[in-house]
Formats: sequence, structure tokens, C-alpha cells
Amino acid sequence: MKNLRSLLFLLPFMVILFSCEEDVDDMMDDNDSENDDDNSVNIVAMTVENSGAAAYFVSGISGNEEVSPLNEDNSTWQLTVGTRYQLTVSGASSHPLALRDSEDNILLSMNDIEGSFETDVDVDFKSDATSFDFTLTEELADELNNYVCTVHARMTGSVTIN
Repeated sequence: MKNLRSLLFLLPFMVILFSCEEDVDDMMDDNDSENDDDNSVNIVAMTVENSGAAAYFVSGISGNEEVSPLNEDNSTWQLTVGTRYQLTVSGASSHPLALRDSEDNILLSMNDIEGSFETDVDVDFKSDATSFDFTLTEELADELNNYVCTVHARMTGSVTIN
């Protein structure tokens, strides 16, 4: 009888102990997957300005990629598949940015021209009066060739993929 009382006394503590251990394991697993997701998306922010109606140039980059030389007119951009790019486009109302393929078909665009990748959920394209955000997917990278101002055709540069 004494052993039974001891067992009954310890039973609630054992239940709590084992249930807490599972919760801690679940929390650790959840945190690991959350950290993996947070670390899996590389984000690069760029400031894109213009030299009148003649050229775009990148005046600032934050992140771990050197997408373009700074302050070089119509420079070639080197983009990486899987990276999320956040572009702030100065003077975008007069110089709306677009990304095109090698046949000059619009893939993504700041203005009313709808690009073929704008509804792709993996690209997650977002644009407003001054910003142009997208994730470079493998499919988009396969098509991407250049960037351009949709108003001034001289404002264009090549895009290469890493």
C-alpha cells in the first residue's frame, strides 16, 4: 500500500515532466524551422537614380551582394537566384523601371504595363510610386535580360545572373 501511495504521489509529477519535455522539443523544432526560413531569404536593397533621361545608375546597395558598380550609368546588374531585391527608384514617376527579356518583353514593371511575372507568387512582385521589390526565381532568371525605363529607351542596362 505504501508503494502504491508513493507511485500515486509521483504520477502527477511524471506526467508534467514528460509533457513539458515534449513541449520544449516542439518549441525547439518550431524555432529551428523559423530560423531556417528567416535565414534562407537573402535581401539586397538598392537605390536606383537617374541621369536625366539618359541613364539609370545605382547610388547605394545594402546587403551582401555587389549588384552593380556605384554611380555608373546604365551599368550591368549581377543578380542571384533566390535573392529578394528591394529597389528604391528615385524619380520613378518620370522614369518607371521595368525588367525585360531578350526580346524586350516586359517581365516586371512599375507602371501600367503588366509584366508576365507580376502575378507569380514565388516572385512576390510589389511596386508602388517609388519601390520595386521582387524575388529572383529560377524561372524569372531564365528570361531576364535587361532593365529599362519604360518612358526613355536610352535608360537601359544588361542583367546577368549568378
